[in-house]
Amino acid sequence: MVGETQTVQESAGTGQVIQAMRSPVFTAVVFLATVVQVCADPLVALWTGAGEWGHQLPPAVVIGLAALGCLAQALCVTQAAHRPVSAMLGALACYLAIALWLGVPTWASPMQLVVAVAMFAVGSARSIPVAAAWAGASVLVAVVGLGLWAAAAGAPTGAVVSFVLTEGTALASVCFAGVALGMLWAVLERRTQRARRRALAFKAQQAEAVEASRNAERGRIAQELHDVAGQHLAGLVSLCDASVELAPEHPQQALHLIEEVRAEGRYAAASLYGALGDLRAVDSSAQTPTPDLRSLSVLVAFWRERGMDVRVTTTGDLQSPPVVVSTTAYRAISEGLSNAAKHAAGAAVDIGVHVDADRLTATVANGPARRVRADEDDLGLGWGLDSLRQKLTLVDGSVDASADDQGGWHLGVEIPFPRTTEAERD
Repeated sequence: MVGETQTVQESAGTGQVIQAMRSPVFTAVVFLATVVQVCADPLVALWTGAGEWGHQLPPAVVIGLAALGCLAQALCVTQAAHRPVSAMLGALACYLAIALWLGVPTWASPMQLVVAVAMFAVGSARSIPVAAAWAGASVLVAVVGLGLWAAAAGAPTGAVVSFVLTEGTALASVCFAGVALGMLWAVLERRTQRARRRALAFKAQQAEAVEASRNAERGRIAQELHDVAGQHLAGLVSLCDASVELAPEHPQQALHLIEEVRAEGRYAAASLYGALGDLRAVDSSAQTPTPDLRSLSVLVAFWRERGMDVRVTTTGDLQSPPVVVSTTAYRAISEGLSNAAKHAAGAAVDIGVHVDADRLTATVANGPARRVRADEDDLGLGWGLDSLRQKLTLVDGSVDASADDQGGWHLGVEIPFPRTTEAERD
């Protein structure tokens, strides 16, 4: 069924080209181009008075019948789009009728070109053996007809042979040339159709891949939204609970906690705004680049503006790591700072980034929390480190997250560079 559909589509593509032959303009052009050449010799001879009219019929009748033959031949060619063989046979019959019935084969020679046009349609619509067979049979019929007509007219054998060779060669050359050009056009048209189908299939596959990528990105951003909401809402609820407990006896400390609630709420809003901005960018034509270590100073400045004591130490060139390594390390540092803000409010945070020739190491370490928040662990979703471990697994990296003896927390990641990095650089 698929093969039949493909054949129909390819034939339709060729038929669309031949459709131009059905145009009245095409018919008029073919008719005028042929009738002018067919009637030129007798009209010039009559106009100049050179020679005697040797035909049995009057000049006006012969010229009129020749013009009607040219018109009939042009009309036959208009059927080439749907019935190419019938159009070719009709065009050949018109040529032979003028050449043999009227007895003016020399005048009718220009009509051979119209037969060649019909042969083009046959060559484009039929297989090579079939089209070649039709061309050979047509030439053979015409040659036999011309030879019999010349012999019946009483011409010498040598003259008959010369006449048949001249007219037969001219007809054969244009007929087989028309068939060959039609075959070539059909081949090029089928290649174009196949290329068009491949382009459409590739476009569909590309659209599916883009949609799958968008869905995956939506899932990733949804997980980040859960992380942001879980972390910051947990912190907000803990601070509110503590402020409620302290308010009756320690109003100043309760007000201080409320200030922390406000700061935490601002950061939560900023984090949610960033994640929602990424979600909008999934369906946007202009997407913001994924942040990496080149944006580390911006991330650190963000937390310092919110009162966090952050110190940064870097060794190596932060521009050299591959993009996937740099973005993953940035995510790890961001996760470490977010956890420090949630679980160790007021504690100093130390960030270390070390870039070697083949790997990157990043650490985020904070001291103990300034204030212990009751039931804080029960409020977290626990997706942050799990998501980070999944990201590190994809790049063959490792994660080390543990508490220290002083009540602080240490988060370290080690990410090797891809093995192809050096070869790509070379």
